[in-house]
Amino acid sequence: MRSKEWRRGLRPKLRSSVLAIVASALGVATFGVATSASAAAAKKPTITIWVDSTREPQVKAYEKAHPGVKIDLVVYNGNANGSGVLQSKIALDNRVGSGWPDIVFSEENNDAASLASSQFHYPAALNNGTVPSKVLGGYAAGSLAGCTVNGKVYCLRNDLAMNLLFYNSALMTQFGYTVPTTWQGWAAIGAEVATQHPGYIVGSVGDNWDDDIYLWPSECHVDDVIKTDTIVINGADPNCTRATQLIDPLVKAGSVTTDSVFSSTFGTTFKDKILMMVGPAWYGQYLFPGLQANGDLAVADPLSWGSGPTVTGEVGGGLWFMSSHVSGATKALTASILTWLSTSYGSQGISPGYPAYVADETAWIAGQQASGLYSNQIAPVFAKAATEVWSGWSPVPWSTDSVFGSTVVTGINSGQTLTSQLAGFASQLADYAQSDGYTVVTTP
Repeated sequence: MRSKEWRRGLRPKLRSSVLAIVASALGVATFGVATSASAAAAKKPTITIWVDSTREPQVKAYEKAHPGVKIDLVVYNGNANGSGVLQSKIALDNRVGSGWPDIVFSEENNDAASLASSQFHYPAALNNGTVPSKVLGGYAAGSLAGCTVNGKVYCLRNDLAMNLLFYNSALMTQFGYTVPTTWQGWAAIGAEVATQHPGYIVGSVGDNWDDDIYLWPSECHVDDVIKTDTIVINGADPNCTRATQLIDPLVKAGSVTTDSVFSSTFGTTFKDKILMMVGPAWYGQYLFPGLQANGDLAVADPLSWGSGPTVTGEVGGGLWFMSSHVSGATKALTASILTWLSTSYGSQGISPGYPAYVADETAWIAGQQASGLYSNQIAPVFAKAATEVWSGWSPVPWSTDSVFGSTVVTGINSGQTLTSQLAGFASQLADYAQSDGYTVVTTP
């Protein structure tokens, strides 16, 4: 790291006597070269990076590994749950014609479709030589689909966030349960837990992203773009209602909580009382430590519906964007930083999520296994689930999660059932779709 004086743009002062000696010994031309070199160093660009607090250590790791690069690090909410903070920032910068962050991390997987739209025109296309094709080809199959709009790759994926079944292996043995393989089996255990082991839970529906956990794996058609301008949105789809009708009785019985997993009381209420929970890959490292003893956590394959291929959803994973307003030598530097953050194990090794860049996955899994958190071998489970994310939940310019939060989550917190809120959920999604020029249909 450079001194505070350097960061403020103040060059170290040279005494006049030293200057005289240099000028005398080396000549004015040589002194001119030194002055030009100092000026060039002073003009090194500062790269502005916006990230959430979870990704802040990854940027800090870059700074430590590259002390000669000047970074202006800004920590914000990561546009979590489609908050719109990032869109507001870019819209303001567009109006004034300056101020765009050079690199942005977003937790919202729909942001590629949003930020690349004509309304914002923020991210740079990366598959035109900006990022080497070899790097782009190193990502897990399908992981850049959400970054791709009309054939242009606008972001690099941080991690894969496919849903898995987490469970407490010690409690499962103590209670005499076998790990379920189907949603129906999961619900049957949940019903028994409510009566035989009150206070213990098998899941939660208190977060905006719970549509990704329950509706997405059920192949619920409320977010399925089937043509460039046509989307399927149908809250009455049997694939939607089979999921909510399975969960509603468990919410009523208490074995599925309506508390947010990140609420201030969740940890104290459910410490050592989570029997099972379906959630994204990052729950393991990010949510469960502290909620139960190390060595009790295990992970199983995504649940199926008993027929057809097993599919799952995903929650987040996160996207790294580079500004389209970066140019010249700064563009190459910015692209190299973007690539390091999303592909280097120096960055991915400290990320809580399963790396989307394939070369980092083995080492990341080994680190997780060595942590002592898990009681079973997680590598085959993670690798298999990463290939099972259902493609019918499409990246769109609006946040499906935020709509789910404002309709379904709000409804269940006021005593309504999930099933009763599906119509309102679908109606609001249809409004967003139509305002963005989509034709809404109810069947694929």
